[in-house]
Amino acid sequence: MNGIRRAATYMVLALCAMVLSVAPAQKSQYAGTNLNFIVVSDQFSAALEALAPIFQEQTGINLRVTVLGYGELYQRAIADFIGHTAQADLYSTDIVWSCQFAENGYLTDLASLIKQDAAELDLDDIPTVMWTTGSCGEQQIAFPLVGYAGVLAYNKAAFDAAGIAVPKTVAELAAAAQALTKDGKAGIVMNGQRGTPAAQDWMFYMLMNGGTILGPDGKPALNSPINVETLELYADLFKYAPDGAVSYAWGERVTSFSEGSSMMMVDWSAGLDYLREGAVPVSGSAAITTTPVREGLDPVYPFGGWGVGINADSPSQGAAWEFIKWLSSPEVQKQYVELGGKPIRHSTLTDPDLVAKYPFLSTILEVVEHGDGDFRPRITQYSQIEDAVGLAVNLVVTGQESAQAALDAAQATVAPLFQ
Repeated sequence: MNGIRRAATYMVLALCAMVLSVAPAQKSQYAGTNLNFIVVSDQFSAALEALAPIFQEQTGINLRVTVLGYGELYQRAIADFIGHTAQADLYSTDIVWSCQFAENGYLTDLASLIKQDAAELDLDDIPTVMWTTGSCGEQQIAFPLVGYAGVLAYNKAAFDAAGIAVPKTVAELAAAAQALTKDGKAGIVMNGQRGTPAAQDWMFYMLMNGGTILGPDGKPALNSPINVETLELYADLFKYAPDGAVSYAWGERVTSFSEGSSMMMVDWSAGLDYLREGAVPVSGSAAITTTPVREGLDPVYPFGGWGVGINADSPSQGAAWEFIKWLSSPEVQKQYVELGGKPIRHSTLTDPDLVAKYPFLSTILEVVEHGDGDFRPRITQYSQIEDAVGLAVNLVVTGQESAQAALDAAQATVAPLFQ
């Protein structure tokens, strides 16, 4: 089945690429230049692979796309930057790497280029939150590549059968999880696996409940009362999750929802395969909405994503910038989305053809308009914070520690990093 689906996917990619290839060729002054682009393995990577030969045809610039796993990409990039080996000209960069890469001078600051080409880039068409995918202070070390919305995926058939409304508040989410846990089905599914899976999933709930990683002074506030309360809530929800969810990461979580075993999950809009007709057992019953928020709070939603940055050591800066401008252009963005990419432009999110085909874009637009790209702080110490939080969450959901004790320990671990 996977082989058939993969073949069908590449057939669609090829057809979309053919449509784009009819655009008139505009050979570049950098024609003949070779560019290497290392990109993370994600839903949008196949779209970039499909677009590469079209960019080459139109500009004469040779673009090679290499797809690597998350950890492998990070290690490869760091080795390249530290060694000044210029193995790649372009890198996809996770939003949470922004300040680490900026402060070390790993990537070219694009701010002056963006200002220079502002009219061509039509900057007003790019929502403000999109720039958090590659900004640190005054620096813009990556251009928006994909924007991810934090959403609540839910089984609408199960909600209809139970006669309950889709939750808008955190309290309603907990009540729905309890009500939908019956007949061998789980009301909700979360990540419990120690490390990044548990940390990032819990941070969604932290934002939903009004918590923050950093306090008003810019220092860690992991053990704040609201964060302790949120971790207690998060652990309590595991009563309504599938057996074994304490070891789940993203793959297991999505599988549980997609197979119809779990009725809700908070998720990134990275994949959304479960919304595609006939893709998985839950297709036809699955829907998404904005994440619930604590009663009385203004709507603020999780936002994440990836940028594309130019290696500061690249000898082909001009050609690399030309690719970024080409990829971000409105006409290419529409095809990018058709190929599986995620939109960075308001005009793409509201394009009538795309909205008719992908109705969920209206939900993503709402998240983008009220998105928080800093709920996972884009600071150099983020990876250590994530490690500490990921351990704390796992210890609590597995019953080994209280929320207060676990977050006190996490706070004690990371506080010295800010002295």
